[in-house]
Amino acid sequence: MVVFAPFYRVFPSAETLLIGQAVLFALGVVPIARWAVRRLGTGAAVVVATGYCLSWGLQAAVNYDFHEIALAVPLLAFSVTALGERRWTAAMLWALPLVFVKEDLGLTVAVIGGLVAYWTAGTTRTRGVLTAVWGVGWTVLAVKVLIPWFSASGQYGQASKLPSGGMTSAVDSAWNGVVGGDSRASTVLLLLLITGFAALRSPSTIIALPTLAWRFISDNSNFWGPIYHYSAILMPVLFAALVDALVRGKRDGGISQRGRRTILGVVLVVAIASVPSLPLFRLVHAQTWQPDRQLAAVQALADRIPDGDSVGASNNLVPRLADDHSVSIFPRRDADHTTPNWIMVNVERPPNWPLDSAGDKQAVADALRNGYTAVADRDGIELLHRGG
Repeated sequence: MVVFAPFYRVFPSAETLLIGQAVLFALGVVPIARWAVRRLGTGAAVVVATGYCLSWGLQAAVNYDFHEIALAVPLLAFSVTALGERRWTAAMLWALPLVFVKEDLGLTVAVIGGLVAYWTAGTTRTRGVLTAVWGVGWTVLAVKVLIPWFSASGQYGQASKLPSGGMTSAVDSAWNGVVGGDSRASTVLLLLLITGFAALRSPSTIIALPTLAWRFISDNSNFWGPIYHYSAILMPVLFAALVDALVRGKRDGGISQRGRRTILGVVLVVAIASVPSLPLFRLVHAQTWQPDRQLAAVQALADRIPDGDSVGASNNLVPRLADDHSVSIFPRRDADHTTPNWIMVNVERPPNWPLDSAGDKQAVADALRNGYTAVADRDGIELLHRGG
């Protein structure tokens, strides 16, 4: 997030983060497309770039707020491309900063380092091993020390989403889910489909395994499916693997020219055919371009709150208040002991986090019994003030 600080300082709004995220996602296509141009030709590169830019993983992420993994997308794109081009040092250097993006990405760095070590010898192999150790070491440090240190609970909160029945049970559950056809199977199918299944021919595809592993062994089903932002970092990996597979097939004769055209045709058809079911398609609907009545309501109610004052807000209202108020999540989470002077709740469109709509209503009722007064209600947005 430090990367965004200078830009947010100049343009302090949620839109700054969203624009930055979009730029980072778009940047990921550059190394992959350039590699495809050099080795497969302009036509193939256009198809690969189209598939990447329209990919469901990126669209789902753009559609669902801002997330730190946006920084990982271009880093992975440059790293996996360099790996495919046998530029070992560049592949490792692009991968090293991933450990500062998110704690689990250290395992992804370890796989990249492991591949370099496996494919090389001498000093380069040693560097690959050190890269793998760097990745694993930072993941352990983040999970065991850094995150608990800064956490209000003194623990690594995500650990509660890992299965309690042991690793063997977790792996069995993940495997049964994929084979049995639950949302994990849908994720795997869609990941392979966007590359015409050609990514299976590239060893670079295993770079996706750490991310899929922690998602699939989790007992939180929200991690399993092709929704939210969880698959965004897999898009550069899969499309780089697609290029790698086509380049390998061209070099060793494993894929004929006709075969390459067929694969690219499938990639293009899947990309275009998927658009009507993905968020980007909403741009063709007139309603998308109409002002949101709740947006005006939030702004009007926010104007009643003094700048810098504390506000507890529904999760989907926080971005509209964070610019000039001290904002916390409402309903308050267990580790949060703040008592805001104001509460703003979206009762018409509840975000269903951290509680569902019933939980929101109960939290509002509790607030009214404990010193808060309802001062305004507009377009499904309620505003409460402590002490009247």
